[in-house]
Amino acid sequence: MTNVLAIDCSADEAVVCAVKDGVFAERRSGKDKRHNGVLLGLADEVLTQLGARPSDFDAFGAVVGPGSFTGIRIGVASVKALCLATDKPAVAIDSLELLAMGEGDCYAAIDARNGNYYAARFADGEMTDEKLTSGEELFAHGAKVVTERPEDIGRRLARLTAERAEKGEFDNALEPRYLRKSQAERMKDGD
Repeated sequence: MTNVLAIDCSADEAVVCAVKDGVFAERRSGKDKRHNGVLLGLADEVLTQLGARPSDFDAFGAVVGPGSFTGIRIGVASVKALCLATDKPAVAIDSLELLAMGEGDCYAAIDARNGNYYAARFADGEMTDEKLTSGEELFAHGAKVVTERPEDIGRRLARLTAERAEKGEFDNALEPRYLRKSQAERMKDGD
C-alpha cells in the first residue's frame, strides 16, 4: 500500500489527510479560511496520530484548483515544501474531481461567487468541459449537479492521491489551476 499525505485548501475548510500502512487520519480547520495559520498544526496532528514523519510517505498530494485563489496557493506551496524536504513526488488533484467521485454522471460545481460556478461535466468517470459558467447555464440543462463538499472529502483525497502515486502519475511542477483571473488581476486589467 502507498503511504500518502494530502492537503486541500481550495475551499473554506482546509483538510489534511494521510494514509500510512493502511491507517487513515484526517484533520480539518473548520470554515474560518485562515489556512496559513492552521495548516501546519493540522499536518502535525495528522503526523502525530499516525506516529509518522514526512519522510515516511511515498508521495504528497495537493488540490490544485479550481477554488480559493489564496487557499490553493497555500496548499500547493506547502506540498511543494514537503516534496523538496523529503525528495518525494507530488500528485495534483482537481477539486471538481473530488466532488464528482462516486456520483455517477453529473456536473460538479464550486461556487465562484457573483452567480458563477467553476464546473465540469463527468461522464463514465471522465472529466470534460471544465469552465467558469453562470448558475443559470449550469442548472438549465436539468442534469445532476453536485455542489456540496462531501463529508468524506479527506478519504476521497487520500484515495485519489494514493491511486495516482501507485500509477506513477506525478506532477512535480504542481501549479495552481485557475479558471479565471484573480480579483487583483481583473482590477489591474480593468475587467
